[in-house]
Amino acid sequence: MTPGDATKITNSSSNSQASSSNPDTGKVYLASDATADQSSHCLNIAAHQYQICWEVLNVTGYLNDWILFNEKKCNYEDMGFADCFLYIEVGGGANCTSFTGRSQCSPPDARTYVGRKNGAQAYYVAFNIWNIQNWFFTYYMAVGGANGLAADSVNTIARTLNLPLPKQFAIIDLLAGLAFALGLLSPSGYAAALPVLGQRIEGFAAQAPGEYLLRAIQNTPTLSRNLLEKGSLSETEVQIAELSSDLARIVSQLQTNIQNSIVLIMSNSSVFFDFVQDGFFSTQIENLNTLTQNVTLSLNTYIVSQALQDDDVIITRALDTDINELQLNGSALHYDTGCGHGYDEWGMCGSWWYDAPNRISYGLESLKAMLNNYTDPLESLFNQGLTTPELLFKNSQFCADAAGSSQGNAPGTALTTAAGMWNTECISNMKICTWDLGALDTEREFTDCEREASFAQEGCGAALEIVQAVMPASYIGPWLTDPLYQGVSCNHWDKNMGSPG
Repeated sequence: MTPGDATKITNSSSNSQASSSNPDTGKVYLASDATADQSSHCLNIAAHQYQICWEVLNVTGYLNDWILFNEKKCNYEDMGFADCFLYIEVGGGANCTSFTGRSQCSPPDARTYVGRKNGAQAYYVAFNIWNIQNWFFTYYMAVGGANGLAADSVNTIARTLNLPLPKQFAIIDLLAGLAFALGLLSPSGYAAALPVLGQRIEGFAAQAPGEYLLRAIQNTPTLSRNLLEKGSLSETEVQIAELSSDLARIVSQLQTNIQNSIVLIMSNSSVFFDFVQDGFFSTQIENLNTLTQNVTLSLNTYIVSQALQDDDVIITRALDTDINELQLNGSALHYDTGCGHGYDEWGMCGSWWYDAPNRISYGLESLKAMLNNYTDPLESLFNQGLTTPELLFKNSQFCADAAGSSQGNAPGTALTTAAGMWNTECISNMKICTWDLGALDTEREFTDCEREASFAQEGCGAALEIVQAVMPASYIGPWLTDPLYQGVSCNHWDKNMGSPG
């Protein structure tokens, strides 16, 4: 524990008051607005652990007072914070501060704390010490397990999408992709779905600690710099042909960064508090297989996103539009959308992926070849487990929203170490353009992107008296739905044209 830690922690919480009395024998720590049900659940430490219990039990106040009372003793013993806490509360050595990548703390035994005044509070501190250390251990192993991504994966992605191999990858992009992949895949969604700081969590539902690394990093810029330390990685770019060997070195560097990070967390009570203050690590971690799959899937998604961007492919979207419903509800559509048969297991229908909760239809469009259809390639990517529609489309949407633009930043390219400023939803950061659903002219195509020179060009139905204007495969707008354009537009589904892709 470093000098001044106690002051910093005290100032960060309105629930605590400076005290020199022993928190294990002094006042009772319990939130004044805690319900009887909440108190009952949280005081029963032999049962499950809950995120909400950190607040219900006012563990913040307890921990502040504990540090103030024990600071001199911890400094005298020359221990890190975690080991000092366990030494005083449990007795004996703990070795939770030292971390070699293979060592793990022992989980706290609830029986040690039962029957003690404020024993539940002490237990939750001990549980967080173990859970954070164990989570980082699992993270360390998962990153190593994700090392299976090799040049073959890149070749498969490029071949499936019928694209040239993507450009070389920036070292910092791959490092950031690995470092923050875990926060992007979890049962509760994405980092953007996390509650804002200070927002009370009412329920007892289990949360996903993979997301909480991101929140802790927002509170702890020093940790973010540790995780993105390049170390001996002097090169700035990774060549595609060398991705397999270079990725092994990147993984090794990140594992070293993880090792240094856990020592920092466990040694310094202020950094530890940044992790625990919202109760995010008061629930059980995900298992190793899940984390390994998540890291690999995120890296693959980053490569898919980058390969598409390198070939001038963008994401298009139509707001408040269910393309399957549009095909079936009697609307006088001017050409066959390729939909109308419902959505498959991936939420795909024809060229579109449908975000049902938000009623948004997404698609891909090549700015080089407007008629390219990506239905089959996308289905193949999803079926091979290389990415998911949520990661490809929705992460790009989160990324753009976070940047306040039609496109966000790739991993590592515009991250700041200022507290609260991390934008980590950018494993996929494709440009997103919104179809103009109301314009009745050929000059408008998107509401938020520039018009393409090739939009509405003459090019199909040339044998007919009316030469028809070509629409992209993922187009939804007046050329499809407005009577003014009836019979004068087509896309690749029309006239048995087929897909040039």
